[in-house]
Amino acid sequence: MSGKHRRPEPDMLPEADVAAQMVAGPVIAVEAAASAVSASALSGPTVVARTSRQAQRRARRQTQRRQLTLIAGTLAAVLVLVAGGWWLLGRGGGGQNPSDAAQQKQRTLLIQVAGPDGTAKASALVGVRTDELRAAAVLVPSRLIVDVPGSGSIAFGETLGLPDHDAPAKALTDLIGVTVDGSWVLTQAGFAALVDKVGGVPAEVDVDVVTKDARGAEQVVVRAGSQHLAGAAAAAYATYAAPEEPEQARLARFYDVLDGVLRGLPDQAREIEGTLTSLKAGASSTLSPSPLAQIIAAAHEVGKKGDLLSDVLPVNAITSGSGEESYGVNAQQAAALMEARFGPSLVKDTAGGPVRVLVQNGVGTPGLVDKARTKLVKAGFRFVNGNNASEFGHKQSTVLIADSAPASVERGAAVAAALGLPADTIEVSGQGQTVAEVIVVLGRDFKP
Repeated sequence: MSGKHRRPEPDMLPEADVAAQMVAGPVIAVEAAASAVSASALSGPTVVARTSRQAQRRARRQTQRRQLTLIAGTLAAVLVLVAGGWWLLGRGGGGQNPSDAAQQKQRTLLIQVAGPDGTAKASALVGVRTDELRAAAVLVPSRLIVDVPGSGSIAFGETLGLPDHDAPAKALTDLIGVTVDGSWVLTQAGFAALVDKVGGVPAEVDVDVVTKDARGAEQVVVRAGSQHLAGAAAAAYATYAAPEEPEQARLARFYDVLDGVLRGLPDQAREIEGTLTSLKAGASSTLSPSPLAQIIAAAHEVGKKGDLLSDVLPVNAITSGSGEESYGVNAQQAAALMEARFGPSLVKDTAGGPVRVLVQNGVGTPGLVDKARTKLVKAGFRFVNGNNASEFGHKQSTVLIADSAPASVERGAAVAAALGLPADTIEVSGQGQTVAEVIVVLGRDFKP
């Protein structure tokens, strides 16, 4: 991680203030040093000398732990070079919307383990290629700050407890621009049961895992060291964070167990489906059993060969004054990483670049912004939550574009069409803006 920043305030800008910060065209750049992603993480799995199976596993897991604790040192040039290679392989040329065939070259699944309080203790976005044997996982910190319509800025882990079951996937799509095809949530008991069903997992336990009983007395449930963990111990280890420890350490432990589970699953998708459905109340998914099993089966095929690429989402620490660190996404490094790992699933407009659309509620009707979000994302736009406008009572919606250039007018017209708004709602702000390429203030004429 690099840099310290204050916690961002919820985006509650008045119309005039928002319009004054918007500029035309996408603004994605790569910094001179991509310190949050290691060179080994972007160059594929480390080659390990063929000694014994146990030595290979230990070396591989030690390498994974180094990768997942964000050791600095990768140059941006390497990041961009690899990203470009994956982009060419994934997209086959030309920008396409999420519904196009290019997007179907990759399926994505958000895997989360829920704690007793209903929040996500660990999360991983897994992407598998449908046109070749390739898969990648990006681990997402639970204390990453995301913006959710109707809820404002909250920790990513807390989105799992919102009434909208798709809230975590939506928040991730809005933050990093990757289409999430489905989610799979396991309780800690369900995660433990899954580990037991694959016969336990090998783990390089880096620290004693300590819990407290009902009287507050501490007890060690897993000792540090290389060992084979059964379900309950594995679940405790995978979700454990020591006091004052960065969340990346917990994510490394989670991936240690998740990798072992993926390797230990049966080889046939039908058998995997049976394993998943046997978890019953211990797991839930927005996908039906068959497509869920197919995605996990593909990840299993790659994982058992040691070729599953893994990274932690690049973030910056946020100074909040509380005991726990929060994080903000490192936009430049995350954009390059997503292009490298999830190129086919990136939200793209027909011109090949992301068009961000900030939406404000000018009526006051609850849920209006989220309904507009659904229409925009389906049409291939990047949604930006603008919360409420400076005042309610807007009879007619307004679609603000930066200038009268043909490209800007075309963007505005496409956004208006996606929302079912007439062309006369498009206006030129003429004030230069940076928040988004297009700003929409919803009026009473917007029909969800």
